[in-house]
Amino acid sequence: KFIEIQGGLLQPVSNEENVVLERVRGHGEPLPKSMMDQRERELARGLVTRGLLTRIMVEDKLCFLVNDLEEIWEN
Repeated sequence: KFIEIQGGLLQPVSNEENVVLERVRGHGEPLPKSMMDQRERELARGLVTRGLLTRIMVEDKLCFLVNDLEEIWEN
C-alpha cells in the first residue's frame, strides 16, 4: 500500500504500519502514547519520521495524530 503525503511524496506502508495508522485515525482525536503497546510505539515513531504521523502534546501527554493523507494505491 502507498500513501501520498502533502507535497505529492509517496510513502510505502507495511500492513503493521497501516494498522497503527488506522488505529490513530479511528480514535477520532489524538491517540495518547500510553494507550499503545511497545511495538505500536516503535511503528508510530517510524511513521512520524516519514511524515505520516505527527507527535503533539495534549494536556501533558504525548499523543499521535495522522497527517492529512490520501490513499492512492492499494495492493
